[in-house]
Amino acid sequence: MRMPKYETIVIGGGAMGLSVAYNLMKRGREAHVLEGDYLNAGSTGRNVGVLKARNPYAIGNGNEDLVKLAKEGLRLHANFSSETGINTFYRKSGCLIVAKDEEDLKTLNEHHKHFRSLGLDEVQLTPEDIHSRWPYMDPESIISGFYSRSEANAHPFGVVWAYVENIRKMKGTVEKQNKVTKIEKTSNGYKVTAEKGEYEAENVVVACAERSSDLTEQLGYKIPMTPMRKEVLISEPVRPFFGPTVERPSTHFQVTQTMRGEIMGTIDWMEPGYDLVETTSKFLNSFADEIVPIMPVLRNLNIIRQWTGICDRTPDDKPAVGRLDEGLYVTCGYYDYGITMVPAVGRLLAETITSGETSPMLRPFDPLRFS
Repeated sequence: MRMPKYETIVIGGGAMGLSVAYNLMKRGREAHVLEGDYLNAGSTGRNVGVLKARNPYAIGNGNEDLVKLAKEGLRLHANFSSETGINTFYRKSGCLIVAKDEEDLKTLNEHHKHFRSLGLDEVQLTPEDIHSRWPYMDPESIISGFYSRSEANAHPFGVVWAYVENIRKMKGTVEKQNKVTKIEKTSNGYKVTAEKGEYEAENVVVACAERSSDLTEQLGYKIPMTPMRKEVLISEPVRPFFGPTVERPSTHFQVTQTMRGEIMGTIDWMEPGYDLVETTSKFLNSFADEIVPIMPVLRNLNIIRQWTGICDRTPDDKPAVGRLDEGLYVTCGYYDYGITMVPAVGRLLAETITSGETSPMLRPFDPLRFS
C-alpha cells in the first residue's frame, strides 16, 4: 500500500503547530497535522492564557527580539476571533506586575526602564493608585506596581478550536492520537513514521514542545531543552470583579479571572521533568500565602481543581524557530510565553516555508545556533 503524501506535515497539534498549518493553508498550501495525543493534552491546554509583551527573559541577550515578536502576537490575537469566526475569549484585561519588597522593586524598576525604551506602554503606580483603580487590592501588601493596559487574556482551548475548525474548512486534516516516532530524510523529502502509519512529505515542521528535540535529533539536530513543570489551579466561578492579571515575577506568581468567573493562577516552579500527574498541597499553601494579603476578598475562595503544566526552556531562554535543513523546520522552546506568540510565529514560519527566505523577525531565533 502506497504511503499518503503531503506537501507539509506538521508534527504537533498544539496551538503553535496548528498556527503553522493554518497559515500555510491560508497561503494555498497543503498541510497535514499529526498530534500524538488528544487536543490540548500538552503545554497549550495546561496554560493560563495570559498574553503579554513584557517578557522578562534574555534581557541583555536579545530580549528586544522577544518583545517584538510578542507585540506582534498581541496584535494578531486581538483580531483572531473575527478572522476565524470562533470565540477565543480574548479580553484586553491589562496586566499589573507588583513589587512586595525592595528587592522586587529594584528588579522591576530596571525592567521598567528597559520596557519603556522598547516603546511598551508600562506605567508605574503607587499602592494608593492601585487601590483607587482596583479597590479589592490591599495597598498595605505591595510597595509598587507596573501596569500595561494593552496586555490581555485568551482561552487556550478557544485558540486551538479556532485553528482546528478553520483548518477543516480549508479541507485540511488534524489527526489525533497518532504519535510520530521517526523522521527519515529521503531523496525527495521526508518519511514520517507514526503509530497509525507512514507518510511522505516535502516539508516537515516539528512543533511538539519539549519533545521536539527527540525527533530533530534523529536527523542530527539537537535542541537543548529542559522540561519545566508548573502547577495551576482554578476556582469555582465567582462574580466577575477582576481587573488586570496580577503577577509577582520573583515568586512566578500569576492570577487572573476567566470570562466565566473562575479565578485561575499559578506560583513557583516544580522540579524539571515530564510527570504531569503529580500535584502538591505545598503549591496550594504557597498560592494562598501570596494571594490573600494582596486580595483579602479571596480568603474563602473554593478551589475545585489543580493540574500540572509543562513548557520547554532553552539554555538562552529564547525559542528555536526556523529551518534546520532543506524542507525541515522546527518551532519550540517557548518557556512560559509561547501562547502570546502563537499567531505571529505561525504566520512568519509559514511565510518562511513558502518563500524560502527566513522572516527577519525569526532570524534571532535560528535553531542552528545550538549546533
